[in-house]
Amino acid sequence: MCMKTRSKGFAHLLPFKDRIDRIARELQEAKAKAAYDQQRSTAMDQQNKLVDVQDPPNVDQPRNICAGEAPRNHHQRQGIVPPPVQNNNFEIKIGLISMIQGNKFHGLPMEDPLDHLDSFDRLCGLTKINGVTEDMFKLRLFSFSLGDKAHHWEKTLPPDSITSWDDCKKAFLAKFFSNARTSRLRNEISGFTQKNNETLCEAWEKFKSYTT
Repeated sequence: MCMKTRSKGFAHLLPFKDRIDRIARELQEAKAKAAYDQQRSTAMDQQNKLVDVQDPPNVDQPRNICAGEAPRNHHQRQGIVPPPVQNNNFEIKIGLISMIQGNKFHGLPMEDPLDHLDSFDRLCGLTKINGVTEDMFKLRLFSFSLGDKAHHWEKTLPPDSITSWDDCKKAFLAKFFSNARTSRLRNEISGFTQKNNETLCEAWEKFKSYTT
C-alpha cells in the first residue's frame, strides 16, 4: 500500500521535470542566438569601418608613389605661360623651331646669356604673323632654345610665374648673368674709351652694346 502511494507521489513530478528541461533548452537556444547576433553585429561594424576609410567613388585621392610604380596622372608644369592666340591660322614652322634648337643655351659658365637673347630675338624676327604679339610668339618658342641646366631651370619655375617676354628675360638674366660678369660689365662701362683704331660710330655702337 505504501509503495503504491509513493509511486503516485513521484508521478505528478514528471510534468514539472519536463518543463525544467524545456526551459533549459530554451535558455541554451537563447544564449546561442545572442552569441550569433553579437558576432554578426561585430562583423558588420568592422565592415562599416573598412567602408569609411575607403576612397569615395569617382574622386581622385593623392597617394604616395611606391618604388617601381608609375604616376597615374600627368599634369603639365608650366612656369612660362604664353597668352592665348585668337588667330586660328597661327602655326610655328618646324624650320624655325629647328634653327632655335640649333642655338641652345645650356647654362654653362662660358656662355653669355645676353648673346643668347640677341640670337633668339634675331631668329624670332624672321617670322611675323598678324594678330600675334611678341609675348605670344616668343614665350611659346623660348623653351626650345634651352638645354641642360637652363632647361632644368625653366622646368622648375613656379607655375604661371612668367606671362610676358619682359618677365622672361628678367628671370633668365637674373639666373644666368653672374655677379662676376655684372662687375666686369660695370667696369667696362665706367672705364670706356675710344680706341685708336675705332671710329666714333664704332665706339658708340660698342658702348651701346654694354648698356642694352
